[in-house]
Amino acid sequence: MDAALTDLGEGIVRVTLPLPWALDHVHCYAVADPGGWTLVDAGLGSNRTLAAWDAALAELGSPPVRRVLITHYHPDHLGAASRLAAATGATEVIQGRYDAELSEQVWGDDADNEDFTAYLIRHGMPEEMARRSTEDENRLAVSPAPTTRLVDEGDTVELGGEQFAVYVLPGHADGHIVLVGQRSGRVVGGDVLLAEITPNVGRWPDTAADPLGSYLRSLERLASFDPTLVLPGHGPVISDARARCAEIAEHHAERLDTHLAVLETGATSAFDVAQKVWEGELGSHEQRFALVEAISHLERLEREGRAQLVADARWAPVR
Repeated sequence: MDAALTDLGEGIVRVTLPLPWALDHVHCYAVADPGGWTLVDAGLGSNRTLAAWDAALAELGSPPVRRVLITHYHPDHLGAASRLAAATGATEVIQGRYDAELSEQVWGDDADNEDFTAYLIRHGMPEEMARRSTEDENRLAVSPAPTTRLVDEGDTVELGGEQFAVYVLPGHADGHIVLVGQRSGRVVGGDVLLAEITPNVGRWPDTAADPLGSYLRSLERLASFDPTLVLPGHGPVISDARARCAEIAEHHAERLDTHLAVLETGATSAFDVAQKVWEGELGSHEQRFALVEAISHLERLEREGRAQLVADARWAPVR
């Protein structure tokens, strides 16, 4: 798949780029501005992505690009940031302050791959599978760009002549920012809210405790903005954000019950729980996502008083 362009009106064009996984695309956004366009998110940092960007920008008339803005540090959003900024001549790179810290921690020169492998093994993943999973992670094409402007909640970013307020909505990623249009009510939402799938809410080694609790609070906040439209990182635009927030919250309530039921069968590690919750054949990419999502649900059950840690990274239901 090459880049696919969709004009969303009011100067915003969706740029859909390929991904090499079951989730086969990511949406980035190109926002027109006379002083130079803004590209929101960058895609995976592969040659295929850069070629797709070249084609997309040519189709848009090769506009001058002034800024690259990153919603969160995951590889399908951050990966091409440095190469994209260099290729377009963008002089400004905008990122959430905490998200930029996480980018350096996870993708910087001091990132410890052995720690990641040990984390997977501690939570029950067989050693050979854990090492393959770490190798897969290492092969991801990620090239963060030096950030020139760090933003915090309460800041604003002008996009296409409209002021967008910055909010930090953690859960999918601890430093994830969304942008809320102060006139249009549009939300540039990254992966906080998706229409056809639920965003991964995982407890990775770099993630704060109880990410699912954080995510459920983020859904409540997003619903309270009453967006007119959410422009997501994957899948179709969302016109009824409050209803979709409620659907995903209900989904996680059901998943918590499912995780508890699996614990009651005698499973103790997050890996064993994940194998029963996500039945079927999972590749190494999907296995690590299932594992970290299982951990996040087990931590939430603990905070609800329905599960307990009985040993290091081993769980049991509360009787």
